[in-house]
Amino acid sequence: MSKVSIISGGASGLGYEIAVRLVRNGNNIILLGRDEEKLAKASKQLKDIKSDVFVETIKCNIGSENDIKLLGDYISEHKMIVEYLFNNAGIGLFAPADKLNSEMIDKAFESNVKGMILLTSKILRITPKEEELTIVNIMSTSALVGRAEETVYCAAKWGARGFTEALRVELKGTKRNVIAVYPGGMQTDFWKIQGENRDISSFMNPALVAEKIVNAVILSDKTLVTDITINRR
Repeated sequence: MSKVSIISGGASGLGYEIAVRLVRNGNNIILLGRDEEKLAKASKQLKDIKSDVFVETIKCNIGSENDIKLLGDYISEHKMIVEYLFNNAGIGLFAPADKLNSEMIDKAFESNVKGMILLTSKILRITPKEEELTIVNIMSTSALVGRAEETVYCAAKWGARGFTEALRVELKGTKRNVIAVYPGGMQTDFWKIQGENRDISSFMNPALVAEKIVNAVILSDKTLVTDITINRR
């Protein structure tokens, strides 16, 4: 059985930068995303970095139970063991509280909370209990503080944080490790996708954020970091 690392939202931004560092470290990876074109581009670039590392991309909406089932079937059929799960996928939602509606709420919670839970649950079910699994839930500093015009986004991220902390308690004493990551704003297409026209020139470089995460998660020797908050200076 071969060991792999899974990264949701891995075709661009922070997820892609994490993938770059994993490939350099020799980790086999599976990238999940919704955009096939972005996934194909990411796959080619990653294989150019280190051709002898296994890189697979799978179109997957983590908020879809059927997509998650198909992913689990693929992993089981190919006799893979997930060593690291990076729950990185998520979307933003920025609007005044008096402008919110059901569609906006569902959209924010599907990716930021529901998808994280569905993917994590599936990986827990298919990973043999004797194998060590590290679950890295990448959220946002908006999971730690409330922000104006981010009420639903904060609610979703606080929900993800609640799931993460409860999961850690539930899995205590097993070979499952849970790491919470709370990064601040980064210079990625996240803001463009959300239609946000804001100056992000002072925001963090996702490559540097990825380096800190991977160093803490992968390269720590006989130590476990449980919570990582990363802010710009």
